[in-house]
Amino acid sequence: MQTPLQITFRAVTHSDALSAHIVERGERLEHLFDRIVSCHVVVELGGHHHRHGNRYHISIHLGLPGHELMVTHAPPEHREASSVSTAADLAFDEAERRLEQWVKRRRDVHSDD
Repeated sequence: MQTPLQITFRAVTHSDALSAHIVERGERLEHLFDRIVSCHVVVELGGHHHRHGNRYHISIHLGLPGHELMVTHAPPEHREASSVSTAADLAFDEAERRLEQWVKRRRDVHSDD
């Protein structure tokens, strides 16, 4: 990445373990596309339900050459809450899928030239 991965915690206590996990997942994105300009991950507590526990929202903003990709993961209201690391994994899984699609479309456009 041209700029180091940024992590912001909102209403969530900073965790070195979670930060390391997010950095690792960010590095996996770089294996899909090595020209990522920037990556900003926001981890926030989206609320607490007395029966379902904490709800974590994870947002990933990827800066790409000439394009931006935004992924937001928020658990559905009716589902049991997951851990913050599981929420991060689900968001990064979606980011990987969308980045792969973008790279494929980009490749297809450039191969038609």
